[in-house]
Amino acid sequence: MALLGVVIGSAAIVALMNVAHIAQIQALESFRQTGVDMLSIQIEGSAGEGLDVAGLDTLARQDREVVLAAPFAVTGQAVRLSATSAGSTVAGITPVMNDVAGLSVVEGRLLREVDGCSPVAVLGHKLAQTLSSPGGAAVPGSVVHLGPYGYTIVGVLAEVPPQALSPIRYDDSVLIPLACTRRVMPHEGATGALIRLVPEADTAAAVARYTAALTTPQAPVRVLDAKTMIQAMKKQMAMLGGVLIAVGSISLLVGGVGVMNVMLMTVMERRREIGLRAAIGATPGQIRMMFLIEAMVLALGGGLLGDVLGVVLTWLVTLFLPFDFAMNWTVLLLGAGVAGSVGLVFGLYPAIAASRISPIEALRGD
Repeated sequence: MALLGVVIGSAAIVALMNVAHIAQIQALESFRQTGVDMLSIQIEGSAGEGLDVAGLDTLARQDREVVLAAPFAVTGQAVRLSATSAGSTVAGITPVMNDVAGLSVVEGRLLREVDGCSPVAVLGHKLAQTLSSPGGAAVPGSVVHLGPYGYTIVGVLAEVPPQALSPIRYDDSVLIPLACTRRVMPHEGATGALIRLVPEADTAAAVARYTAALTTPQAPVRVLDAKTMIQAMKKQMAMLGGVLIAVGSISLLVGGVGVMNVMLMTVMERRREIGLRAAIGATPGQIRMMFLIEAMVLALGGGLLGDVLGVVLTWLVTLFLPFDFAMNWTVLLLGAGVAGSVGLVFGLYPAIAASRISPIEALRGD
């Protein structure tokens, strides 16, 4: 029971830090699909007009740091196939988005330049499954309805991992040509754009440049870059890690008090042994070190048990969250190391008390 606090504290540190580590991996994974040399441009608030697609394209062509520029327009709307309907994201895109977002299909094809303003659509993987029914499958050739307008399905996307800089959830979206969005969007133009820069580009300067060039009184824009977002996320994770360590340390402190009490009882029970060791030549320093090592080993044992429990708790958490299990092995060293340090600190007083016992009084049983 004395080690329960050490075990719980160590397990809490390991589990909480590992969950934070897994969350960071998942967050960084969302940038991997589109890359870190990316800008996200979005209209702020409910602007009355969209981005000028032609102007954005001209600006991107003149910028030597731009590799690809993919404007888009997004709105929420119900989509219907036969008697089945579902809420979805309607995204107007250009074919450039296929390369920027890394889109691929399991059936049919992606949108192409030749589609122009044709009433064609590509469905996200999950949306296609939701709309499919025995009476009408969401497959190429079927027709989906957005309001009063019908769009022929030309493709169904493969699963697309979430992308941090993109507001489009591709798995639940209907993709239509951007030139044809005026039928279903509240205003003409784009609501945003994804711009891929060359790897050596100064993203901070690009953010300032595009913010100044694209912002108008009617349509203020917000420009974000992946590198800045990743740095901010890492700082937040570091702060969170410190808080989690502090939470786990509270249990370790309680466990440390338990270790100290156990060692004080041990000192009282082993007074004759201490006296005998002192009588045959053991110095106070040697006796002090003996009990200090015992306290550290006791706490370290609890820390190792806590490490095992922390790993099990982390695995259980991933069963209920959409995360893959991952292990930060340095956290195991941290959990056991902090536990050993607690044993060192809280074992110091009992060790000093043992070294001050008089050999004569200990052997006489006083």
